[in-house]
Amino acid sequence: VPPTSEVSDVNVDRLRCTWNYICLCILLPTLNGGLNGFMWPGYGLHFVDMGWPVVLGGLAVTFGYLFRSVTQQMQLRGGYWMVVPLATVHLVVAVLAWAYGRSLWAVFAQVVVFLGIDPTCALEGIAFDTFGDSEVQAQKATSTILSVYTIAVALSCTLGGIMYDVFGWKGVCTYHMICQGLQLFLLCIQPAIRQSFMEVFFAGKDHPDPAPDDAAKNCETVITFTSAVPPEPRIPTQPMEVDLPGVPHPELRLEEVSEASQGIDAYVQDVGGIEGVQGGLGSRRLSDATPDPESVCTHSSGRLPRGRRTRATFARPRAGSDETAGSK
Repeated sequence: VPPTSEVSDVNVDRLRCTWNYICLCILLPTLNGGLNGFMWPGYGLHFVDMGWPVVLGGLAVTFGYLFRSVTQQMQLRGGYWMVVPLATVHLVVAVLAWAYGRSLWAVFAQVVVFLGIDPTCALEGIAFDTFGDSEVQAQKATSTILSVYTIAVALSCTLGGIMYDVFGWKGVCTYHMICQGLQLFLLCIQPAIRQSFMEVFFAGKDHPDPAPDDAAKNCETVITFTSAVPPEPRIPTQPMEVDLPGVPHPELRLEEVSEASQGIDAYVQDVGGIEGVQGGLGSRRLSDATPDPESVCTHSSGRLPRGRRTRATFARPRAGSDETAGSK
């Protein structure tokens, strides 16, 4: 037993034998195909029997196909409803050809509308709208329309020859008038035709466009702009203290040491009250005054004379260091 979902999908994609299906996929393509091939066997013979130049028959065919390109654009741009007035014109000309079958102008106009007004494009569009709820149904409907149309065109040529042999040109015009009348009737009862007509002429009356002020109140558009430029780095307002390698500390000073000294005098300023240590001879301590940082940097970055050595000592003694040194 197939799953329930598969059964439901099969039921949705299946074309049911409804009136819309019979009318749109069977009857209308049959009439359309029957009207596209019935005249070929007899109309040339009718020109010869009436003594008319056959070149006029060929010229009517040329005008008919040129007129078809115009009518197809009218249906595509104006909507499906355009096929109804075109089919009405076709029926009127068929009636005139039946009444004035021995007049050149009537037969010439009959050949032009026979080739120029073709509702095939409208039928395919109507089928797609009618069975458009399912893509599979729409494909099956259009495929059925084309198949029936092709078979009807093939049979209409034979049927037209039989009508001309048995009933003459009068019988061909009668066949033309009956088929065109039935086709116009079936087109008029199609819901898609009425809907297309209402959309073109009565679309704005049911739902009028709002006033500009109301539309501005009801519609709010929020536009967000995203910048691809990275944000600028934030510059700190307070100076930052960064210890760089090779740069002397502001509390350090350089002290010259003579080459004759055998040792190195170390003078350690007491940071937390610890006694300083002094060793060796020939050392000279610097003053306790706070030096200028620019002079220190300048002196440290420059080159010293050859044979002179330097050492660094703390130049800013803290509180309590003087008392310690004096006691000693």
